[in-house]
Amino acid sequence: MEYRLPIEIELLEEGGYLASCPAIQGCHAEGRTIGEAIDNLQSVAQVIYALCQEQGLPFVTEHPDLSIDRLIWHIEFSPALEAA
Repeated sequence: MEYRLPIEIELLEEGGYLASCPAIQGCHAEGRTIGEAIDNLQSVAQVIYALCQEQGLPFVTEHPDLSIDRLIWHIEFSPALEAA
């Protein structure tokens, strides 16, 4: 079974974008472009997943058996970004 995780995209005041996944604690990353921010976020998620596996912790609290290869990323843009 696959699980859909939200990625929130925000425009940063200093330029670039912030991608975050509120379902995974500490999972956020920046990039110069939206694509780069998402790629960086996926890399962060892989590191968090590996650490959770090593420590026997759930990757996503609501779905303790979820593995990273069953994720579908669902991108949500902030209202300010959609208006731009």
